Amino acid sequence: MDVKVAILADNISGMPPFRAEHGLSVWLEVDGRSFLWDVGQSDVAVYNANILGIDLRKVEGIGLSHGHIDHAGGLMPMLYAAGPKKIYTHPVAWAPRYMMFGNVKHFGGIPLRQDAAESLCTSIEMSRAPVEVLPDVWLTGEVPRVTDFEGPEPLLFIEKDGELVPDPFDDDQALIIKKPDGVVVLTGCAHSGLVNILKHAADKYGPVKAVVGGTHLGMGAPVSKIEATMEYLDEVLPDRMVINHCTGSIVMSRMLDRYGERFIPGMTGMVLQV
Repeated sequence: MDVKVAILADNISGMPPFRAEHGLSVWLEVDGRSFLWDVGQSDVAVYNANILGIDLRKVEGIGLSHGHIDHAGGLMPMLYAAGPKKIYTHPVAWAPRYMMFGNVKHFGGIPLRQDAAESLCTSIEMSRAPVEVLPDVWLTGEVPRVTDFEGPEPLLFIEKDGELVPDPFDDDQALIIKKPDGVVVLTGCAHSGLVNILKHAADKYGPVKAVVGGTHLGMGAPVSKIEATMEYLDEVLPDRMVINHCTGSIVMSRMLDRYGERFIPGMTGMVLQV
């Protein structure tokens, strides 16, 4: 099985002329068929795809890891560039979401309304359960929470019944590629917890051979969470960890020191076989 990924949007840019933004988008190709994992915050993913010579019109679908602007804000420019595609989300992905800085409320959800997205795409499939989007490529659906150190994040809220409550991120999911010798896991922000995601992937799909994406260990995560996460990674030791977006430079530096050649700091324009 030939599996290739290209990072189209990330916080860090590769060498010129690639662009960066606070966001994530990963193009996936499996045996010649392509799928898009998140779309970044703006048109940066489209711009970088053009630089790489990736034909977005051949993408067979778009999966959204969760309903935040930095992962889904680029839906409109992406659908204009790629043409109408099927979008895969969780049922609560379009719920209003906010970041709270003291008493200041800042919208952080999907800026494109669901009805507007429906007019631009072929369809939207919303599921809490796993969905196969390509042969041997699965959206996990809801991730079971089994750790005691990965939980709600203090600044992030969701609107339910007209009130703001701490966001449980029920919609946070991962993308799984089942290879003969194990699985490749693509994360978004890993709001459900990187360890929760990797445990779920290993239990349901097979041993984790590679991880690509964000970890949310650099956005004010407590040291105890960072340490517990890396202790788990010490145990399972994926062959390759391409970590980026919301991980933060300090944690990425620690991972590089700790895991050596197994660890690759992600950035826009990077194309890898996994």
